[in-house]
Amino acid sequence: MWISRRTVGLVAFAMVAVSACASSGVSSPSPAVSQEPSASAAPIGLVGPTWVVSTIGGNDTVADSRPTITFGADGQVQGTGGCNSYGGPYKLDGATIDIGDLASTMMMCADQSIGAQETAFFTALSDAQTWQIDEAGDLVLAGVARIVAKSAAAEPSGSAATGLVGAWNLAEMGPTADFAHLQPTIAFTADGGVSGFAGCNTFSGSYTTDGSTLTWGPLATTEMGCQRPGSAVESDYLAALSGVNAWTIESDGRLLLAGAVPLRYTPR
Repeated sequence: MWISRRTVGLVAFAMVAVSACASSGVSSPSPAVSQEPSASAAPIGLVGPTWVVSTIGGNDTVADSRPTITFGADGQVQGTGGCNSYGGPYKLDGATIDIGDLASTMMMCADQSIGAQETAFFTALSDAQTWQIDEAGDLVLAGVARIVAKSAAAEPSGSAATGLVGAWNLAEMGPTADFAHLQPTIAFTADGGVSGFAGCNTFSGSYTTDGSTLTWGPLATTEMGCQRPGSAVESDYLAALSGVNAWTIESDGRLLLAGAVPLRYTPR
């Protein structure tokens, strides 16, 4: 379930755990997603990697519940707050960054400290004004509170499968490789979060792996009115994702999500 000032309805294509998270302070409208995302002018280094937040306002984040951030080339930022998934638009102007309205799922946080951390993270991210990659290769977002994050590649992968973590562009859906100039995506984080662009709306949630087996946790999507061809691409893509039960990295480096309709991706 998602929070929205515009009270936009939301749907889940897996069972979504719905409960009030009093500690999650996000009450922004669902992000407007371009139906034809174009290449971003974002600098190399910021876009693509999943960033794992190590400190917020100088305070260390909670181990195993660290927030994540992924900036997409389509002008969308998404990730997890340590408890809930979020997404929204962003814009860059040199070293200046403007994070637009963020939407978040609203699930019960495991404990009060994680809920407080998530609230601080969403506030700091929403109010970020500048960005930089420092000499250590860390992402630094400065605003009401300073966020420091490391690339997920430098973080222990935990239970996440090596090779799966990262951002991917859909290349083939069954026999189809033409998505009407749209670019569906998916991104897996090291802490078990998954998110992406479905053709009109964004989706986010969680996943687990056991060897090559892939299981979705709660997955939710925004629900904006979509016109064709975006609505048709999105319907097919979400249906295919719901049937995924395994994954592998093929010899050409592409990601295969196996199910009733196989999905193949290229690295973003």
